Amino acid sequence: MKETYRVCRGDGQHWDDILRVDLKETGWLEPAGVKAWAQLCHDGEKLYVRLGAEETHIRATLTGTLDQVCNDSCLEFFFAPVAEDPRYFNFEWNPLKALNLGFGGARPTRVRQIVKKMEELFCPQSWQSEDAWGIQFSIPAEFVGRYFPGFAWEGECHANFYKCGDETDHPHYLAWSPLECDKPDYHRRGDFGTLIFE
Repeated sequence: MKETYRVCRGDGQHWDDILRVDLKETGWLEPAGVKAWAQLCHDGEKLYVRLGAEETHIRATLTGTLDQVCNDSCLEFFFAPVAEDPRYFNFEWNPLKALNLGFGGARPTRVRQIVKKMEELFCPQSWQSEDAWGIQFSIPAEFVGRYFPGFAWEGECHANFYKCGDETDHPHYLAWSPLECDKPDYHRRGDFGTLIFE
């Protein structure tokens, strides 16, 4: 059964009253003690995304624009803005705020996005301790509107939250909404849950 998340109003600064969901779907490997969670809110102009993980052996090595950050400790938000449209964004972050951003539909049509002034646009903030880390960022409606004219944070859309670490000491896969395939693959639009904007 697909998950549903109600995205309430918020300013991206006060998270105590914002619903927090755990990434309980373990996918294809045991989680090796890794836990992860996610929160969302919006103010009508921006969607605020907050992701966190408890992870004993954090891997943070990649900093390049085109690096495959899923090889590091990685937290991800995949987001399909228009329910009837197969295209979606994948935001993938490591603890060093390195971003892998893709856009498109099925794999052959997906294109890596290189965003000028990425930090100014998405305002990423990361934190890390000995056995935990997280990332917070925002997605302006104006940015989404470049791909989907007239887009607004309202109604319903589809998304999933993920945690992975392909080259960490303990490779793992976690997801919020259930995964229905036999081998690791986060790029399955049909596995996304539903976001409902208040």
